[in-house]
Amino acid sequence: MLAVAVVIAIVGIGNTLGLSVIERTRESALLRALGLQRRQLRLMLAVEAAILAGVGSAVGIAAGIGYGWAGSASAFGEAGESTVLDIPWGQLGLVLLLAVLAALLASVLPARRAAMATPTQALAEV
Repeated sequence: MLAVAVVIAIVGIGNTLGLSVIERTRESALLRALGLQRRQLRLMLAVEAAILAGVGSAVGIAAGIGYGWAGSASAFGEAGESTVLDIPWGQLGLVLLLAVLAALLASVLPARRAAMATPTQALAEV
């Protein structure tokens, strides 16, 4: 189930970055015309993808902990049992790391597309 979620996340981040590259074609071309190297443009998009995945994962983890604790507390509370909040920080850190790595993988094709456009052609687009 986690593998399917990772594949969906990779496709989602890839689509988001792909649309971002299309929308910012002129801006990327202007940066390239001002001296930004292709490698730097690819790095910029990789950092954007990593931030997108990191923030999304952190919000998801926080919401999951909150909703999971509330759900288990209400279910066990009605049964007369007490709940203890025990968070597996190692596993959550691994999930966060894998999400960022998946985002970096998803950023490869959009970054390649952005880096391959020549500044003159991209600035000429309307």
